[in-house]
Amino acid sequence: MAYSPMIARSPDEGHRTATPLELFFDLCFVVAIAQCGARLVHAVAEGHPLTGVIGYFFVFFGVWWAWPNGATG
Repeated sequence: MAYSPMIARSPDEGHRTATPLELFFDLCFVVAIAQCGARLVHAVAEGHPLTGVIGYFFVFFGVWWAWPNGATG
C-alpha cells in the first residue's frame, strides 16, 4: 500500500457527505463540552455555583474556539 498525503476536499463537491474521520472529530468536541457541563453540575451541587459557572465559560469558550479553527484548517 503506497503512502498518499491527505488533501482537502472541495466544498463544491456534489453529494458531499461527512467522512468517518470528520464525524469522529466532531464527536470529540461533543464529549469535551459534555465534560464541561458535568463539571458545572458537580460544582453547583457542591455549593460553588459561581466558581463552576466561571470555569465552565472559560473551558467552554476554549473548546468552542478550537472546534471551527481545527475543522477549517
